[in-house]
Amino acid sequence: MNFTDEQIMNCTLMSLKHLRVMYTYLTEEAGTPEFFEIADECMQEITTLQRNTYDYMVEEGWMTPQAQSSENIDKAYKQLKTVLSEME
Repeated sequence: MNFTDEQIMNCTLMSLKHLRVMYTYLTEEAGTPEFFEIADECMQEITTLQRNTYDYMVEEGWMTPQAQSSENIDKAYKQLKTVLSEME
């Protein structure tokens, strides 16, 4: 099976997103300041790679970011607020 460049980059972006989340957890759980510094540095590098990958995909026309309406933003905010209040 042959994958297109777009499919490969999409998998790369998803993998970087996952790695970033994992490194976020790692920095939160770091037991020593030294370990935190190393984990945080790695997380920052992955964050940069993730953003560069996303920007490249937009440049290639594989992703088309769109501004959201204030109604959609308000709706998402209310949903998140409800979820957070249920967690308390």
